[in-house]
Amino acid sequence: MNNSTDIILLGATLSEGQSLRTICPVCKGGTSVEKSLSITRNEGLVWQCYRATCGVKGATHSAASVKKGLYIRERPTWEGTTYELPTKVRDRIETLWGIKNPPHWYWTTDFGGRVAMSVRSQSDTHRGWLLRSITGTQRTKVLNFMNPDEEALSWYKTQPFAATVIVEDIPSALRASTYVNSVALLGTGVGLDRASEIARHSTRPLVVALDQDATDTAFRIARKWGLLWGDVIVLPLTRDIKNLNDEELKALLNAREACTQ
Repeated sequence: MNNSTDIILLGATLSEGQSLRTICPVCKGGTSVEKSLSITRNEGLVWQCYRATCGVKGATHSAASVKKGLYIRERPTWEGTTYELPTKVRDRIETLWGIKNPPHWYWTTDFGGRVAMSVRSQSDTHRGWLLRSITGTQRTKVLNFMNPDEEALSWYKTQPFAATVIVEDIPSALRASTYVNSVALLGTGVGLDRASEIARHSTRPLVVALDQDATDTAFRIARKWGLLWGDVIVLPLTRDIKNLNDEELKALLNAREACTQ
């Protein structure tokens, strides 16, 4: 795997509009192992290492599109082989997140072995892959490979008259869908296209419940898109939804009158 591929895979973890500062795979951050590589996802990827002795940089935009100020979306793709989840992996998933027999989850031996989570559209069709490490030892925990022209959102619509809870990741969305509708942002960024899809396909109220370290971001999202979305509630968390047991999750949602059961 070459250095550009390494960087593109790191960029695949970003949502549209997000940036990442990390260790450069070319210079390894020098003797101080500094996080000198900046990667930004904005209709493609742009990256640069700011160490003077390295300076690696690149983009997934074509030269012509950059010159014209037009960016062509060139998303990393993945067409690997998937298998049924091994028993040990199923047990690990249940231990981590309390999820039994997750729908549309598979196993791949690619990238050191990962759970291949199908990203679901609002009509429950496949729109991309999220490859997640469950070992805690791999450098990049999540790799995101979306189909062309598909938004990086994964929907779980199970309750026609319940709220829609907006969460960061697929495990949290799947857990929440036991009681409400849910959509995973696959990150924390929300641009106009994603906000518009959420506005079109969500039941109300909308409950923004990002992981506990992103509460400020949840309030910013609610303020930015409140007029478009209408009835929006921010639900600050002390623990991620995927890490709550069933009773804790139900109590949390009931506290905001979001739950129907």
